[in-house]
Order: sequence, then structure tokens, then C-alpha cells
Amino acid sequence: MAFHFQEGTSIVLHRSFAAVTPLSIGLSCLALLLAAVSGARAAEARYHTHAELSAWINRLAADHPRTCSAESIGTSREGRALWAMELAMSDPVEPQHRSAMLIVANIDGDHLIGSEVALSVAERLLAMVAEADESAVRFLTDHTLYIVPRVNPDAAERFFADVKTDRRRNVRPDDRDRDGQLDEDPPNDLNGDGLITMMRVYDPDEADMMPDPDEPRLDLKPDRDEGQRPLYKLYDEGIDDDGDGEFNEDGLGGVDLNMNFMHGYREHADGAGPHQVSEPESLALLHYVLAHQNIAVVLTYGPHDNLSKAPDGKGTDKAGAPKNLDPKDVGLYKHIGERYKEITGLKKVPTAPDDGAFFAWAYAQFGVPSFATPLWTRPEPPKEEKKEDKDKAKPDGGAETQPDSAAQDGAEAQAPHEGGNDEPDDEADGTPSGIGDISKETLDELRSAAETRGFEISDEMMDQMSPAQVERFAKRMGIKVRRAKGKKADGKAKNKEEAAWLKYSDEHRDGAGFIDWQKFEHPDLGEVEIGGWAPYFKTNPPAAEIPIIADKQVEFVLDLAGRFPNVSLGDAQITRLASGLYEVKVALVNEGYLPTGTTMAVRNRRARPYVVRLSVPNEQVITGRRINKIWSIPGSGGRESFRWIIQAPDDSPLAITVYSEKFGQFDTVINLTDNQTNAGNGGDS
Repeated sequence: MAFHFQEGTSIVLHRSFAAVTPLSIGLSCLALLLAAVSGARAAEARYHTHAELSAWINRLAADHPRTCSAESIGTSREGRALWAMELAMSDPVEPQHRSAMLIVANIDGDHLIGSEVALSVAERLLAMVAEADESAVRFLTDHTLYIVPRVNPDAAERFFADVKTDRRRNVRPDDRDRDGQLDEDPPNDLNGDGLITMMRVYDPDEADMMPDPDEPRLDLKPDRDEGQRPLYKLYDEGIDDDGDGEFNEDGLGGVDLNMNFMHGYREHADGAGPHQVSEPESLALLHYVLAHQNIAVVLTYGPHDNLSKAPDGKGTDKAGAPKNLDPKDVGLYKHIGERYKEITGLKKVPTAPDDGAFFAWAYAQFGVPSFATPLWTRPEPPKEEKKEDKDKAKPDGGAETQPDSAAQDGAEAQAPHEGGNDEPDDEADGTPSGIGDISKETLDELRSAAETRGFEISDEMMDQMSPAQVERFAKRMGIKVRRAKGKKADGKAKNKEEAAWLKYSDEHRDGAGFIDWQKFEHPDLGEVEIGGWAPYFKTNPPAAEIPIIADKQVEFVLDLAGRFPNVSLGDAQITRLASGLYEVKVALVNEGYLPTGTTMAVRNRRARPYVVRLSVPNEQVITGRRINKIWSIPGSGGRESFRWIIQAPDDSPLAITVYSEKFGQFDTVINLTDNQTNAGNGGDS
């Protein structure tokens, strides 16, 4: 099913969108506009099934026929439509000939927040256009927005099943255990709680895990050098359906679609698929992108991130291509990333390997700036009072030479709370306060040194200090900090990240993220324990947070759109050298922020060059080339200058045509007359 509507509008704007100051609407102003979105649908905060998502898309197209259209670009393995939307207002330039942004979401089946935010962005932009908001109208008049909100609907639909299990891959059948049968031994909901979690099986022959000593709910690989013994083996919850003595070894197969694209594709890797773009979902997305060569920027919502922390541009693969970014593109990504963090507040986001990922292909092989964000992660707890604030509060203005001052700093350490501390990022991760991995010998020395200075550090005081505070105190006392043998130097528990998630679940989600271990009499294994992380907990926020995330993404999308290349032809300088002989000088200028082609795109000739062409035949061009290709024009005033000597009759017209597949075409006509400056074209047309 597809919807196509003829565009038409009474609003006329000058095509100079990117020439203005980059759009950065404050959230306070934006909130007023978004409040105008009418109806319960706009305020609905929940996750949508495929049928509901399809109805939402079709409703937007029907409600905004002059601005929005939708089409099915393919079907999934189970026959669900793969939708794509086009948002654009009427303009003399057709939407397919304007530079465009593409938003892609839910390539990973468990990342439903992506599809919810993508459609919410579309809905909010359409509402803003209906309210004649200048930024939205300018965006959708000068550019086109494409949205593919759910690339992996089959896996996403498992989120709504009666029995939930994390499902990232599509549903391609697979014979994982090579027994000639497909998907015959999937996990089972043994305890009937509607969730597939894990089983702790106490088998001395197979055991390879133990409880974390600091948090017994979490699992840990034992360190035998420390005298730690494995107690159990972990399995997915279930039974031996096929009777081969293995448990849940051949569940529902599948391909990870974000490992199935060409760039960095890893042959034979688990989840990569039998060959590149082997899946109907990834192939449909690839065909859609290649059919829209006007796409100039890609934004992907999924488990990858290059916005909260820009890649470093270091290293190359075996073919010599950059592993993440060309080094000369790193600065651009850092700048956009800083703006993203300002708008969204999303920092310190974990990311997934990008081998075969769509966003990596879009940058390296499609040749456009390609940004990726998971939209949400575990909220960072608030940090303790900043060090400079503490220094200001000291009577001596921050001097740290007095032992009593040092002791007071340690003695008055804050009790455990939500946050990390005032140390760098690796300390502010939500790990509960405590002595962490600091050795007992160091702590004993610290207590002894304190006693020699006339004060005592009690166990209660020590327990209230964070590892960073203990380290600072020890440094002031002249004591070298040593680590406990066998422990990592970055926090209390070896499962530091898992512990932080557990703390978040306990304190902010009423424990919903972790199912406590409960004994269960297994039909084959005897007594086991069932529990562990709830499916989808770490991937998707509570539904109530969707509107907040979407509002921030609208602001970022508008800001990013305001940074598109904006190329114009400057004033032409014409000098008559002799009768019928003229010198013509002109420059192509990019007043936008983004370059017309990334360094990587220039390198692999995917930049889709600008072509500058003169209307006169070759024999009349005495100096210079009649047709010029410019692979990239830097942003922020980047220039490409041209000089020709042309033999033509006096007062004859000369047309200069500038064409770009991604950024449109415009023509400038000048008259060859004596010593003059002819006004150039102000932008694409």
C-alpha cells in the first residue's frame, strides 16, 4: 500500500535556508509550539505494534496531504510492510531534487524507542508546519526529510508477545546446532512470568560462573588465583526440546541487520548473514537509499553512537580504509556531537561494533555525514559537589597543605547517594560509594597516618567515602594508593556497569529491570534458579519518556538541517581584454556549515561532485575548462574559484550552470561587456 499526494502551498520562501544562522530553537520556545499538537494521539506515550505503527503513518499522511506522503518500500520475512515517509512542502524544486535528510530507526529489533521517536519527530514537525513555525516551514521548503521508522518489524513485534525475550535479529530460520532442523530448541518460559530470563544450573562439571561477591544477584567469572570457585553455569531459561542433551541451543534464528551491510562486513560472523544484504529488510533499505541520491545527511537511531563521543579517526582496515572516520572528518563530527550533547544531554553512551552497520556504510560507501545515536541510556546520577565549590567554602580559599583540612575533607564525605563523585567521567558511573578496589594495606596506612595527626577515622566514616575521596585523602597524607590483588582499578565491583544498571533499576524503576533469582525444580536438571535482567530493560526507556526524547530530537534535527551546505555563485568579474575577448572570474561559495562532501566521500569518489559548465562551445574557451568538477567545497565560507578567457562577440550572453545531484541546480547568465561585475546566483533553484 502506498500514499502519494500532490504538493501545493501558498507559502513562498526564499531558498537560502542554510545561509541563515544555524537553527537552534530553545526547548522553552519549542515546548510552546509542541503544546499546540492536538489530540490524544500526539500525547500518547506508549510503544506501538506494527499494525498501530502502520495506522499512525497512514494517519499522518492523510492528515497532512500537502506535506507528507508514505509508501511501502518492501516487506519483511514475515510479510510486514516496510514503511518510508517523505516530508516536504511545495516549492518550485521538487522534493526529490532538494538536499535531504534521512532518519532510519529500529534496524535492531529490540530498539523500539527508535521507531517511536522517529515517528514522533515527523508528527511534531508536521504540527509545527501547521502552526506556521518558521524553522519547520523553512526546513521542509528548502529540503526534504525521509524517514524509515521500522526496518525490522518482525523482531520488533516480539516486544508485544505474551512471552517476551530480547530480540535484535530478524527471523531468518537457522540451524545453529547443525542437526538438520531449524529453530527446534528455543527458550521456554518455565516459571510462567511472561519473560525469558536466565537459569543458574549448579553443575560442578559444567560450572564456570559465580555470584559477584559485592552483589550476589550479578554473575562473575571466578578468579582461581584468588581462591574463587565456579558454582554454576548460565543457560537461557528453558528445557531440552529436541532431546539432544543441550538446552536452548537452536532457538529462533535470525540475522542482525546492522551486521548485514557492505562496509566492514564480516564473513561467517555470528549474525552477519550468509552474504551482504542477504535479508529483504536490509536490501529494501539499501535500494531506497540508492534511489534517493539527494540524501545529504543520515541520522540513525539504534545501538550505535558517534555523537556523544566522536570516533577518533585512528586505524585502517586491511584495504586501507579508515576503521571509523577519515582523520580529516573527525573535527566535523566532534562539533556536531558537542551540539548534540548540548541539546539532548546524552553523554557517555555505550556503543556497539560497527562492522556491517548501516550508519557506517552510509558514511564510508554512500558518502554522506552519517550520525548514530541510541537516543537513551541509563541516566547518569548527579555528581557530588564540584571540587572548586568545596575549595571556595574553605576558609583558606582552597589551600590543601593543612592535615586537619585534609582530614575534614575525608571525615565530611557525603553518604552514598544516587550520584558518582567529582572525579572524571570514569568515576561518575553510578557505582555505590565505598572503598572500591583500594587495598586493605592502604586503608590501614591511612588510618595510622591519621592517628599520628591526632584524629581518628572510624569504619563508618570510611564506608561513607567514595573511592575517589579515599584516593584524594591518601594523596594528601603522602600515602601511595595500592590496589587489591585481582580487582580492577576502576570501581568497587568487577561488574561495575551491571552494578550501575542494578542500582538504577532498584532506585528508579522499582526493581523492574532485574528478576530476582528464584528456585525452580527443572524437569531435567533438578533444582535451578531462574532470574536475571528483564528483556528490553537496558534498551528502551519507560514509555513516559518518549515525548521528552522526541522534543530534543526535533530540536537537533532542525539544528542539523540548518547546517546543510548552502552553495551559491558569487558575483562574476568581467574584463574586456580585446574586441571579442573577455576574462571572466567567479567563485563558488559554500556559506553552510557542512562541506558538500566529506573527506571520505572525496577519497572514494562518492561525494557526487558539483559540476560547473559554460554555455559556449569548447573552441571559444581559450583559457580554463568549459566543464569543471568540484568534489567538495568546505563549509563556513569555503570557496572554489574559476577563471576563463572566452572568445565571444561583445554583449553576447554567457550562461554558467552549476549542478549537484544532492544539492540541486542553478543558472547564472551574464553579459560579456567591458569591465563590469555581474551579480551571481544566490543559491540553488
